[in-house]
Amino acid sequence: MPQRRLLFLDANLMSAYRWQDGQLYPEGSFATDSKGQEAFATYLPEHKKSLFYLLAEVVEEGFQADVIPHVQGSDRTALLKRKVDQYFFGTTLNLAFTMGRETEGRRDDKILFYALTRPQFFEPWLDALRAAECQLTGVYSVSLIANTLVSLLSSKTPRESPRFLLVSLSRGGLRQSFFEQGKLRFSRLTPLLSDSAEEIADACALESTRIHQYLIGQRLVERGAALPAMVLTHPSQIQTFRARCPDSNDLRFEFIDLVAEGRRLKLKTVPQDSRSEALFLHLMARKTPTQQFAQAAERRLFRLWQTKLVLNSMSLVIFLSCMIFSGRQLIQTFQLSENTSEVQQQAQALAQRYEAALKTLPQMPFSSSNLRALIEGYDNLVKRSATLDPMYQRISEALQQSARVELDRLDWKVLRDPEEGLPSSGGPGKPPVPALGGSKSDLFVVIDIYAQLPVTLKNDERTLKTIIEAFSASLTKDGKVQARILKLPFDVESTKALRSTDDSATVVEAPRFSLRLSQKL
Repeated sequence: MPQRRLLFLDANLMSAYRWQDGQLYPEGSFATDSKGQEAFATYLPEHKKSLFYLLAEVVEEGFQADVIPHVQGSDRTALLKRKVDQYFFGTTLNLAFTMGRETEGRRDDKILFYALTRPQFFEPWLDALRAAECQLTGVYSVSLIANTLVSLLSSKTPRESPRFLLVSLSRGGLRQSFFEQGKLRFSRLTPLLSDSAEEIADACALESTRIHQYLIGQRLVERGAALPAMVLTHPSQIQTFRARCPDSNDLRFEFIDLVAEGRRLKLKTVPQDSRSEALFLHLMARKTPTQQFAQAAERRLFRLWQTKLVLNSMSLVIFLSCMIFSGRQLIQTFQLSENTSEVQQQAQALAQRYEAALKTLPQMPFSSSNLRALIEGYDNLVKRSATLDPMYQRISEALQQSARVELDRLDWKVLRDPEEGLPSSGGPGKPPVPALGGSKSDLFVVIDIYAQLPVTLKNDERTLKTIIEAFSASLTKDGKVQARILKLPFDVESTKALRSTDDSATVVEAPRFSLRLSQKL
């Protein structure tokens, strides 16, 4: 973090301080003439890496209250700029306070426009800071810092009184700041010609009366209402001020211990008299206001430093996050390594127990490789074994559809060729081929169905043929099963001799038929 250097500028002198942990260390004073400005330009390069704060205590200040429509964004910025140019033309050291909104009508915004009206007085000092490439945090005024001080005072007056005066003494003179609802409304600096506590106290009483009359004329306070006036005073001079600043119907003085307030606000440089610029400088460094007078061009190097600080902070955060993540991964790696060692030791112990258990078992008559081959052969045999449930279900459904068909028996087998064992026109049937030894895709499930039909249909060959064909069709309706009629209840071959069926002495038998179903495994 760079060092902070505080600059206090009044009409006659520029003073430079190094601020550290609430302590002010004087580093030089420069007159407001050309020689002082040259000495200041020589002083700056030695401390160009510091952050500079400029606090001004000058008479040339302007305040103007106004109301503007409640707008946002670029419209508000343009409107405020136009109003500032109207009230304080020719100065870039200006700003605008938002004082709240009106309670009636359009609820316009109440704005206090505030400017340092003699910019040429500041230009040589700002030029020196710019030439030395110093990082200027901002340009502030004592009345602007007083706005911060009011919210930190231990006195109850700022919280209880809607309007009050804050009177402070500095090297530049006697400043009286008027506050309304805890916000700065007006401030005035009166130069003093004497350092005597009695004359300063007389000036405090006189100027407070004058400012009260001015506020009545501006209708900022009511006539006849006592206005509280809080005076920052060194404890050794409180009695002098109290004696020369009596309360009246218009003013009610309250004297605040400057040393006690400084210590409470952690100021380590104890004021030696009633001058309070040390307290204001301390507050400027410790509670820097968000608003200030310098334009963006004057603060460019400070903005670059802020950007660099943010980037460095982000880099540090990312680096620390990576280090934490790497450390966590390293710890997890060690833990996994330890767990792996434990698992390996457990596996070795289990292997030793397994070997010991095997030694206690009786010896097998054949080797483990032969046992493995036997089990694999058994598994293959089980895989090639066909289940007949789907085929039985198919036959059952076909029998339900053909009610005249009566089942005699079923013969089933597993063959490589569904035509095996059937007679052919060229000679005896093919010899059966064993089903084992091939893959499951080369085998067929074969079922021979033997059935009969009603005796009453014995002589009705057409009906018999129709029933048998319908029964066969119901078995093969989905195309997954092939059917072949092996035998019909009548002879249809041309080589067979015709026989008379008109033999009443012969016992009539039911017409029988058979067919073969085959399905590939």
